[in-house]
Amino acid sequence: MILAELKAARAAALARAEVANSKAADGALDAASQTEFDLAMADVDRLAGDIAATEAKADAAATRSAALARHRTAAPRSLESSVTPAVISGIRERVLEDPKRGYASVGHFAADIVAAMTPGHAHSSDALRALSGGIGMNAGDGSAGGFLVPSEFSTAIWDGLNTATDSLLGMVDKYNVQGDSLTMNANAETSRANGSRYGGVRGYWIAEAAQATASRPTFRQLKLEPQQMAVLIYGTDKLLRNAPALASFLSKAAGDEINFMVGDAILNGTGVGKPRGIMSSGSLITVAKETSQAAASLLQANISKMWSRLHARSRANSVWLINQELDPTLDGLNTPIKNVAGTENVGGISNMVYNADKYTLKGRPIIPIEYCSALGSL
Repeated sequence: MILAELKAARAAALARAEVANSKAADGALDAASQTEFDLAMADVDRLAGDIAATEAKADAAATRSAALARHRTAAPRSLESSVTPAVISGIRERVLEDPKRGYASVGHFAADIVAAMTPGHAHSSDALRALSGGIGMNAGDGSAGGFLVPSEFSTAIWDGLNTATDSLLGMVDKYNVQGDSLTMNANAETSRANGSRYGGVRGYWIAEAAQATASRPTFRQLKLEPQQMAVLIYGTDKLLRNAPALASFLSKAAGDEINFMVGDAILNGTGVGKPRGIMSSGSLITVAKETSQAAASLLQANISKMWSRLHARSRANSVWLINQELDPTLDGLNTPIKNVAGTENVGGISNMVYNADKYTLKGRPIIPIEYCSALGSL
């Protein structure tokens, strides 16, 4: 189909979708209308990709024609001057200026790669060929270097990580790293004792005309080295033929898996090929259980002592991370709690500490995450 026919077909598909959508009653479509709407929108997405690819092909043809025209009109040169050094023209195919690389959705992008990499099939998509060539990959064999996910689609997956309700990514400091690593100076404080704060800064109360002793901070070097993460997803042939459904599946599956792996690394990472997490870091503070306390139990004293170890300046933005299996135990905090001797603490922890409606403890949010250890484990 020529470009005008493609645009006309896309307009017709969009009109079909609008007609189907107009049949909604109370904001909902019946099954038949919903199917009609989905099919029409699938055609809209597919034709949008075809239009972008056709326009890119036309631009490339125009560039070649212009180059030929320049050579036809150029004056003849002698044999000695016929060899010219290679130059970089800076000309890029139009599709490379599109953050979606000419694809309507990540589903179309994935389906195109699958088709291109299927044995016996050649690259039929100009958009995919331009993408691989434009980033320096092997245009004839994507497996030699792979195909980078277009920036707009990868950004959508990244944004999904930050908005997930159980995401720990938004609670950590972030630094932009260019190159293989980033080395910076960090605070060398290991104690809050006098002379240890900020790694050696010391203040004095001095009498009139007395002299203060000089002190200075010390630093340690912190090196950040980015690590790579990959998500491998298998899809059925039926799913691969439905680009809109494939787009939703890939974005959700990849986003959920990356969110889990990142969160688990922030908490439990070993530091080998992945971040070093809280549980294996030098900053971990462990509070011992009470004498004669039963295994896999929680007492008011445990919470109070954990809270007392948290620096006062850190309490304002602190959170409690728990395994969701702890919910029943926390629900019991609104009732009188037995102490180690078996007698009840009058009033228990009560709403002054645990608020079931807002799900807070000591006024700070409680976040259930599945990669926290169960009650009774460190």
